[in-house]
Amino acid sequence: MVIFGPLGFGKTLLIDSVARRLSETSPRPVRIIGTMGTSSEPFGSLLSGPNLTLAEALAGASVTTGRILSYFQQVCAVDRPIVLVDNAHLLDAHTMRSLSQLVATHAITLLAASDLAPHAALLAIDRTTTHLLAELWIKGDVERIDLEPLTAPESADLVQEFAPGTQFDRVTQALLHDRSGGSRVLLRELTAEAARQQPPLFDLNRTAFAFLVLSRRITDLLTHQLLDLAPAQLVTLSLIAALHQTTYARALMLSNPADLSDLIRRGHVHHLSGQGNHVQGHTMLAEAALAQIDSALLRETTERLVGMLLTDRSHGLATTPAEAQLIAKSWIQCSDLEPGVSEKWGQAVVADILLMAARRSRSVGQPEQALLYAGLSLGIEPGLKSTIEYSRALAATGRYSAALAIIAPADTLVVRPSDGVKLVRWLVSLAKFSPLTAAEYAAFSTRVAGWLAGDITMRGEGEYIRLTQAMQCMDWVRVAREGEFIANNADYNVVTRIRAACLSSIGHAHEGRTQHGLALLELATTLNRRDRGQRNADIYSSEGLALEIFQSKAALRCMSGLNVASLTDELNRWILVSVADHDLGKLGILGFISARLLDFRGDTVGTEAELRMAHANLIRSDPCGWLPWVQSLHASSLARMGLMQAAAAKMACAQASAEPTGDDALSQFESDYSDLQFLMHSGRIVAARGLAHRLLESADGQAPLIRSWLFDTLVALGEPTADIAVHLERIAATTDSPIVLAMAHRTRAAAAIDAEAMDGAASHLAELGAYGMAASASIHAARLHEQRADSLSEHRSQARARAEHYAATSGSSGEDLRQAPERSSLDALTTREREITTLAGQGLSNREIATKLYLSVRTIESHLYQARIKTGQSPRGIGREPDPSPDLSDAYPLVSTASGPAQFDTLAHGVARQHIDHGRHGHVV
Repeated sequence: MVIFGPLGFGKTLLIDSVARRLSETSPRPVRIIGTMGTSSEPFGSLLSGPNLTLAEALAGASVTTGRILSYFQQVCAVDRPIVLVDNAHLLDAHTMRSLSQLVATHAITLLAASDLAPHAALLAIDRTTTHLLAELWIKGDVERIDLEPLTAPESADLVQEFAPGTQFDRVTQALLHDRSGGSRVLLRELTAEAARQQPPLFDLNRTAFAFLVLSRRITDLLTHQLLDLAPAQLVTLSLIAALHQTTYARALMLSNPADLSDLIRRGHVHHLSGQGNHVQGHTMLAEAALAQIDSALLRETTERLVGMLLTDRSHGLATTPAEAQLIAKSWIQCSDLEPGVSEKWGQAVVADILLMAARRSRSVGQPEQALLYAGLSLGIEPGLKSTIEYSRALAATGRYSAALAIIAPADTLVVRPSDGVKLVRWLVSLAKFSPLTAAEYAAFSTRVAGWLAGDITMRGEGEYIRLTQAMQCMDWVRVAREGEFIANNADYNVVTRIRAACLSSIGHAHEGRTQHGLALLELATTLNRRDRGQRNADIYSSEGLALEIFQSKAALRCMSGLNVASLTDELNRWILVSVADHDLGKLGILGFISARLLDFRGDTVGTEAELRMAHANLIRSDPCGWLPWVQSLHASSLARMGLMQAAAAKMACAQASAEPTGDDALSQFESDYSDLQFLMHSGRIVAARGLAHRLLESADGQAPLIRSWLFDTLVALGEPTADIAVHLERIAATTDSPIVLAMAHRTRAAAAIDAEAMDGAASHLAELGAYGMAASASIHAARLHEQRADSLSEHRSQARARAEHYAATSGSSGEDLRQAPERSSLDALTTREREITTLAGQGLSNREIATKLYLSVRTIESHLYQARIKTGQSPRGIGREPDPSPDLSDAYPLVSTASGPAQFDTLAHGVARQHIDHGRHGHVV
């Protein structure tokens, strides 16, 4: 067998792996390694370089094929030895001919690895050797295998092997796959770098990793892969990567067919599966190529490419955002357009290209560049589109007052219904950064009604404004009803209908009608697909709206617990697409959604990692104003892990970037939610109970799912369960939410002190995929069995709790529960960790424990954090003695509340934040 693959695709790793496996058995193989500079002498590959043992055995007489076979047989102690050859393309012709003869006569079993046919300029290759290698598989003496770039699942599996024990978030895993370009060697090095950049325990910033400065090892690897490329190929590679998923025809504008084919053969450029004739350049190799490129040649080739792209545009071919960004960059000189550009290509074309470049720059985290392009476009051709885009660019750089000021006189630019729709969309979005009162909403609606009076489309926009006001007031009944009316009105703008359907679905879910909400999202999907072609160039593209629909669907499923696991594959696809597009704003939102899915499972450490990466992306691109909210949620997750100093630092950041919440109900609720989560997970139980009771009193008559969450929170805080069980059962009877029903079963079992019923509730929760909640219920069931002296049932519940915790943290499915490790949580702890968790379980604060044991507070936090990682339980719930009282303060450690309905509303409200004035968060009581 001969394995062919580009440099860096892991051929040596594969040979090494086979060699290790065969060395454990008999017979052991013979290993030959081809090296540079040994092909000029007959049998030079065997007599020099790394094959010294073989060279010593063959010394003293002429080398023949017979002597080589005798040596192989002697080493392997078999008649037909196994020979492994790495870098077979670097062997000299005599050695390769002998191996070919031995294979042809079935004297040896051969496994060889070779680079694909290298560039003609590489003189170290003996052409006879490459010809003999090809002859082997052409004649059928060996099988040929071509190594393809790694797929995303293959990359994920290898990352686990390369960094065992390190938990990467989904975006990081997708980023490793994308940046490696399918190369196994580069993936290994990037994984090591990502593992090295994982934040230390007491990093108060808890920042996510980024390939800002590559290690010397990675830089050398990239440079080595570019050694044999001609200068024109380096330019071609960098420009293909800049064009981002361009067509093969456009790639040929940059290079002759032979050079382009060579880049493809090497794996530096690859065809995109499922996208016809599109190709993509290897991102990291392209970046490395830029450091070696002849600047004059790059400038000349870029100018030629820009001319061809603009000529294509004049003949009706579309310009992609990445192409527009490349064109705009070539036009800029000292923050202004080069002289003569507008005269040469026309003001309308130049202004439109600059607008597209501005949007692309915003999405990839270059807000200042976006502001430059949008400002130039506005100066060339003032109008509604350029005014809105300039306002967007100002908001992206944090200049909200300027964004409002520039858009204020835009009413006069509305001449068509489509103009009014675009202006309303942006004004509604701007409300996120400048909260509106009820009176201001009324004035806004009146203002819009004055544009094109009597137009049916504009009437729909006015109704949408009133819908967002209802969302702001948390009037979910009205949101559900009015949003559905807008969504079903065929006379209204299709984008408005789609967004109204998303809001209406959230309203229905809050009222306990999840299936009805999902049906509305199906309508939104149908509308989006039907109208896809008309909006590809619009700011609300079909892809952007599809992501908004997915966010709404994720919110509904997490709120209700309805088939949450079904979201995973679609989430992974969105992340891969957004990583390839370098869309940091989308990655921030997707990271947040991923955190909520892991929160639902009960994976606390994974949730923190996802929020950390979401925060890192939103810092660079935050089109929907999510950053302060994600910071406060991140603080809660850190507190849940016992990292109180890091949690306090993160909450301080959220407060520093927060705006006044205004007087709207949604802003106040989200602020109170952040406070409650932080109080719960930081151990301030009395304050948390007070706030939870206040929220429950104010929620009388509120949506059923909000009340169910508040009731369950009170259970987790140790409130008596009998009355709460009645309330939860009433809510469950009026909704189609399986998670509410499961919570009601669990609370009723606790109130009745019924161990078997608690076991059933745990099974119900596990079936929904809420393994963290299931593990807490199983722990409580075990304690109830212990009180009845039923040791067999107690051990069975304990085993199920371990299995459910394993499922929560390992990502395994419910079918894998029985494969969990069979040992006590405390068995994994060191003596010091067990001592500290026992004291924590007795109610001592970190400072009190530090004083008692003569240790620092940071040392205490470190031990509690390690205990949390090892056991999956709250640091203050591991060492407690069973409490015979029927309340659940012991049964549901604080960590488990993150896996309950507490996170369901956050995702739903996150969707709402994209539509309305949402206020800011992080006001800790």
